[in-house]
Amino acid sequence: MQLVLPTRNRTSVHNHLVANRSDAELLRASSAGSSDAYSVFFRRHVSSITKYAVRRCTNPDDVADLVGDCFLVALQAAHKYVPETDTALPWLFGISRRLLSKQRMRYAGNRRLEVKASNALPHYSEAEDNEIAAAIDASRQAPALEEALARLSRSERDVLELVAYDGASPSEAAVALDITPNAARLRLSRARRSVRAHLDSTGAIGRLVEGAEYAR
Repeated sequence: MQLVLPTRNRTSVHNHLVANRSDAELLRASSAGSSDAYSVFFRRHVSSITKYAVRRCTNPDDVADLVGDCFLVALQAAHKYVPETDTALPWLFGISRRLLSKQRMRYAGNRRLEVKASNALPHYSEAEDNEIAAAIDASRQAPALEEALARLSRSERDVLELVAYDGASPSEAAVALDITPNAARLRLSRARRSVRAHLDSTGAIGRLVEGAEYAR
């Protein structure tokens, strides 16, 4: 005798099974045309990718573009995905990093054209003004830390940001940056030593700790 579940129960069981699939399984199903699998994959990682974009983009429109483009590229490349970690998030970080690089180049090019065409200084939108003001406030709160980060090479800062800001492990950062885990660990170690040495030399660590205590 075959057990036939009510439609609502069948849907619930199906959704539960889809939601418990691994990222690799979801991407395989997405590449085969499953909108349910892609929806679960999107909801699973959209918050992390949005946070990644917010920390690196200059305005809300760029954030929305970066997040949307990231998941579009992920869907298009789903059939090529090869799992290197338990989660596909490092792979998404890698996609976002490449898109961000193109976005910055395009933005810089557009700015140069605007200045050349108008023969004037660029005018920032309200969103850009808010972002710039926030960045200025942050740098005033911890100028020594900003100086320490600015002294890092781009490759060292990329690893440090992925680990410290985005919560990636060194191995996951390696996937995002397309380098070996050993290279990621070495860059992270150098970055941490460099930042610590600069903060120690300026006495900034004590001031940062005092500021944190005061803010409580």
